[in-house]
Amino acid sequence: MLIEEAKKINTRKGSYSSVGWSNRLGSVLTPAAVPGVYTADRPFYWNKIDVGCRMTVIKQQNGDLIVHSPVGIDPPLIRSLEELGTVKHVISPNYEHVKYAHQWAEQYPNASIWGCPGLMEREADVRWTGEVPFGARPSGFRGGNQNIDEHEDMWDWEEFQPLHIDTEVNPFTGKSFFNEVVFYHTASKTLLTTDLFWNYPSNGRTNSQISVDNREDFGPWELAPSVGEIPFGSTAWKFGMDKIFYPFYMNLMVKNDKRQTFNEIAKYITCGCGWEVETIIPAHGDIIRGKKVCREVLQKHFNVQCSPLVDSHFTSPSVLDWLNKMALSYKLERGEDLLEVIAREAGVSVNKGDEDDLIQLATLCASTTLPIASHDFLRADEAIYIYGNQAFLDGFGYSWEEFVELPSRKCVETDTEAEERQKLLDTVKNTAINKSQSSEVDRYDNLIRVRKDGSRILLKGVHLWNVWDLRENLDGAKAKVESGTIKPIGQAVWISKVEYLD
Repeated sequence: MLIEEAKKINTRKGSYSSVGWSNRLGSVLTPAAVPGVYTADRPFYWNKIDVGCRMTVIKQQNGDLIVHSPVGIDPPLIRSLEELGTVKHVISPNYEHVKYAHQWAEQYPNASIWGCPGLMEREADVRWTGEVPFGARPSGFRGGNQNIDEHEDMWDWEEFQPLHIDTEVNPFTGKSFFNEVVFYHTASKTLLTTDLFWNYPSNGRTNSQISVDNREDFGPWELAPSVGEIPFGSTAWKFGMDKIFYPFYMNLMVKNDKRQTFNEIAKYITCGCGWEVETIIPAHGDIIRGKKVCREVLQKHFNVQCSPLVDSHFTSPSVLDWLNKMALSYKLERGEDLLEVIAREAGVSVNKGDEDDLIQLATLCASTTLPIASHDFLRADEAIYIYGNQAFLDGFGYSWEEFVELPSRKCVETDTEAEERQKLLDTVKNTAINKSQSSEVDRYDNLIRVRKDGSRILLKGVHLWNVWDLRENLDGAKAKVESGTIKPIGQAVWISKVEYLD
C-alpha cells in the first residue's frame, strides 16, 4: 500500500536531493504509514555534523494537514503539500524542534501554529496560536483529557492524540530541557517522537542497529533503501546519544517524584494497554515498522516489561466480558483469584494493579501453555465453545474462527465417551458451589478427547467450573446459586497437562 501511495505522489529515488542516511530516498515527501502519514526526511547539521531530522505530515480524515516537527520550507515541499491538502496545524513538539516555526507561520498565515507547553514564552517572536496544554493525556490514559475545554480549537484529539512528557527535569537548572509532547495517529497506529526516542543507524543499512527476536516489516526496502557509509561525525553522534545521553536521561532527567508517572507513560506507549503502536516515526533515525518489533524496541528503550503480545481476538470486548464472568465464577466456586491461579500454575509473576487486571488475565490466558477453554449454553440447544486460548486451539487443532462455532461435544468420539463427558458436565453443573478443594469436582484425570484431525489426546489435571452471569459484586450471589435462583450460563476449564496418544 505504501508503494502505491508513493506512486501517487511521484516519490522517486533522488527526485529531490542526493540520497544519504538522513534521506534514504532523496525525496521531498515519502509515504510512511497508511492512511495519510508522510515524512519529509532531511539532513540537519549541528556543528557540521549531520544529526538528521524528520518532519511528519498527517492527513486528517477531513482532508486537512497536520505538520509535526517542521523542517525548512522550500518550493518543492510547498508544492507537494498543496497536492496533499491544506496545511491547517503546525506543531513544534518540544523546545529543540522549533527552528522553523517562524518560517511556517509566515508561509501559512491561515494555519494554527502550536507549541509544546512553555514554548510561547521561550520563542516570543513566533506567531503562536497556542500550546498543547500542560499535562495533556489521551482519553484512555488514567486521568486523561482533563483539559478538554482547552483544545476545542485544535485538531481532533481522538484522531491525533497528544501525550505530554511532564516528568522531565534538567538536573543543572531544575527545569525541563525538552518538555516534549509525543503523538499517536490512531488510524495508522503510528507513534511520533522527537527526542524522547531516537533510532540512529549504525551503518548504511536501514535499521541495522536493531537486534530483536521478531523481524517483521523493517530493514532495507523500496522506500528506505540502504545507502553508503555514514559519516564519522554522525556515527560519533549516535555513540554519544546511545551511550552517554540515554543513561543520563533515564537516570537523572526523570524527576524522582515522577518516576512512577514516567513508567505509566512508557507502558501506555509501549504495551498496547493504551496505544497499539505498529509504526514508530522518530525525528532522528530510521522508521520502525511491525507491531512486535515496535514493542520490543520500546520495551528496551524505556526499560519496561509488557504482558505477552497476543492476537486481538483474545482481548476483544466480548471476550473480555466472558473472561470476567469466568474469573468471578471461579472466585465464587473455588474462592481463588483466577489470574493468580493461572500465573502460579504457569510459573509466571503478575503485578495486580500495575495494569488492568482483566487485560493481564486475557493476555496471560492467551499466552500460557496451560490449555483453557469455555463453552456457553446461550446460543443453541447444546453447548458451543465461546473461548479457547492458543494452547487449547493448538492442542485440539482448530483455528479461533472454527472453534468459537464448534459444539463442545465434538471433542469426544465414541458414544461411551460422550456419555461420560455429559455425566461429568452435569455433575459440575448440579454441584453449584464446590466447598471442598479436594472433592472430585475440583479435578479430573485421564480424560480422552479427540482432535480435529481425529487423533486422540489424554487430558490430565482437568479443573472444571461453572460460569455464571456475574458482574463485579459477588454479594448475595452464592446464596442465589445454592438456592437455584440463577443457573449457569456456561462452563470453563483449565488443564494441567496434555499427552498425545496418536
